[in-house]
Amino acid sequence: MTTDTHVAHHTVSDHEHGEACGHEAVAHDDHVDYVHDGHRHAAHDDHYDEH
Repeated sequence: MTTDTHVAHHTVSDHEHGEACGHEAVAHDDHVDYVHDGHRHAAHDDHYDEH
């Protein structure tokens, strides 16, 4: 199974994921992704990578 990763259309300034952000948190390797708009976001510098 492979995971395609690309730069998300959502930046950290648009929406900051975290506790009580309203999105489902999913453990992924050494970080937490947040389910948003049907895909998972992983924080990366000033943007989110989509998984």
